[in-house]
Amino acid sequence: MFSVTKRSLSLAAVLLLFPLLLTALWIALFQAGPNRHISGGPEASALERKVGQLIMVGFNGTNPKDPGVMAVSGQLASGRIGGVMLLGRNIQTPDQLTTLTHHLADQNSGSSVLIAVDQEGGQVQRLAPLGDPMTWSAAKDLPAATGNCAPRKVRAYYARRAAQLGAYNINVNFGPVVDVDINPGNPIIGKKKRSFSADPTTVTNCAAGFIAAHQAAGIATALKHFPGHGSSTTDSHTSLPVISQSWRERELEPYRVLKRQDRVDMVMMGHLVHPRFSDTPETPASLSKKGIAEARALAGKDVVIITDDLEMDAVAGRYSIEEAAVQAIAAGNDVVLFSSFERTDPELGDRVNAAIMSAVTDGRISETQVDQAAARVAALKHRLHRFRVNLVPNQETASFRLELENRSRSRTVATTVLSSARAAP
Repeated sequence: MFSVTKRSLSLAAVLLLFPLLLTALWIALFQAGPNRHISGGPEASALERKVGQLIMVGFNGTNPKDPGVMAVSGQLASGRIGGVMLLGRNIQTPDQLTTLTHHLADQNSGSSVLIAVDQEGGQVQRLAPLGDPMTWSAAKDLPAATGNCAPRKVRAYYARRAAQLGAYNINVNFGPVVDVDINPGNPIIGKKKRSFSADPTTVTNCAAGFIAAHQAAGIATALKHFPGHGSSTTDSHTSLPVISQSWRERELEPYRVLKRQDRVDMVMMGHLVHPRFSDTPETPASLSKKGIAEARALAGKDVVIITDDLEMDAVAGRYSIEEAAVQAIAAGNDVVLFSSFERTDPELGDRVNAAIMSAVTDGRISETQVDQAAARVAALKHRLHRFRVNLVPNQETASFRLELENRSRSRTVATTVLSSARAAP
């Protein structure tokens, strides 16, 4: 009896100490790790590299020699940013995308690079430029095709699609949308068929299958848009939606259930105003301590909380880039996202890092808070890296990679034949 109790106490002590050990290891990594720097610029300090893990940006360019790619590569290599988001403008062909993502993944500063994409299906498919015949269904159409979102059927549907992302070296997909379709006339969710259903149980079942397929391929997912965009009457891309009257408690059910199923990697905060989740009547949940505290309580203390794009008008119309970044981290987000969807700035990552550094220096953000956020991001990256290293490709992943290789080989042969024909007298 004593020996069993002693082992139990030892295990409990290890579990209690693990978060502290992870944080200490993370800090040591950044103090002793590689310190590559942007060409022509100063080297990043240990604190700048920790802050960098809280920043994800979009960029211009499709190949490693493009100025936009070179700029973001330098920021990744120095540690001033920790991840990138791919948009349609970065994607042309399978070979091009593979070359680009492998290049970006190599620009690490001692930790893995998060390479993210919005690949929900339907009208939100960043891989559409590839012209792949394997389309991703709009969320709204999935229940009818999968027995009202039977988890096994949903997982089977998304298995090959998730393998496609993994084959392209993408390790984060900003989905599934777990917004409940309360307002079918919603301009950004309901009308675009981005919600699985008006029934939260169906939404949860669909999301569970989506996540399981991605996790099997070594890809993290992000539940969005907390606390729920499905009831809004306006689009946060163009205005700041107020959901005080339309929001319903059942919109939180997918978060609660998926947490119990241990399926939550990340939660994306929506730019939505509600007195329960907003610090002021004009502050979105994405920039509010109240909203982020609720999200963390529901999803789990170790889950990575990320903002929706801070260049959407709901935020950009009220805050500068620097102000938005500082307020987002101060409120408790672990990662700030700037897509550069319309405005491209090669120095964006440096600007955001400098703004957060300034806020740490003057006390608006504590270094302890940065350490905790960086540790959560580090834990996610570690899980993804460990999974990729130990991954035994499933049938879907293996077949898709073989298909990519065959396509590349065919294009190479075709190019060679065409070149020979042109060179012939």
